[in-house]
Amino acid sequence: MSDVIPANDADDDTAFAEGAITLWGNLLTMIGLQLIENGTAREEVLEMLTMLHETNEETVRSPRARASASRHLMSVYRALAEA
Repeated sequence: MSDVIPANDADDDTAFAEGAITLWGNLLTMIGLQLIENGTAREEVLEMLTMLHETNEETVRSPRARASASRHLMSVYRALAEA
């Protein structure tokens, strides 16, 4: 069996990428909550997320991946702002 994904299997590639971004967002939420619980100021954690968003905007080549990451980061930002 070959580990090569057929070129016409773009939906699987998209699902994989979106799943990875979702996992990344969940991990950021957990890390952010842990930082806040351990005494890091909420505003400092939110500033870190803003810096991460700005870095993604400059470095992620795919507009679709950039938009998805941005949406997930905004969800993380809101969750941590309300926590």
